[in-house]
Amino acid sequence: MNILIVTAHPSSLGDTHTIANTYAENKKNKGHVVEIVDLYAKEYKVDMLNFQNIREFPISSVQKKFQQQLIWAHEIVVVHPVWWGSAPSIMKSWVELAFWPGIAYKYTADGVAKLLAGKSAKVFATSGGPSWYYHLPVLPLRSFWSTCVFGFCGVDVVDIRVCGNLDKWKDEKRAKHVAKFIKGIKNS
Repeated sequence: MNILIVTAHPSSLGDTHTIANTYAENKKNKGHVVEIVDLYAKEYKVDMLNFQNIREFPISSVQKKFQQQLIWAHEIVVVHPVWWGSAPSIMKSWVELAFWPGIAYKYTADGVAKLLAGKSAKVFATSGGPSWYYHLPVLPLRSFWSTCVFGFCGVDVVDIRVCGNLDKWKDEKRAKHVAKFIKGIKNS
């Protein structure tokens, strides 16, 4: 299986990268092909969307790569911190560039054709606050991924997990907390 992991945290030392790298190694050890995209890496730097006519928007080489990765993947895993109840803006920019009409969906006379049907997705997020808070139905994290992005394109969201309370603990206790979270996702 081809697995695409997309991370969005400015610090390479952060827990999101630890989670993404551990998940990737676990899947590679099981024989899967894994590609990690660190949206803060220089090779993926893109400008924010800016156009007068979307039909004349020039597709950059980075955007083409994002779209090819999306098509290539059987499983899409996003790993990011929760900022203001949802994914960081750089992750949303990736969504805007990768989940493009004709790649992820297409409007038809009957509605919307979901072009990514048959793929699965997992969302692993980190948070300074408690994880239960982000499972409340009024917060945008779940609806953003399950309904607005993946659901709209036909991708089956099979797991959403938040590793919370990271601002509460320091050093050894924090490391144990993250390790417990990672142990839980290794089996997913």
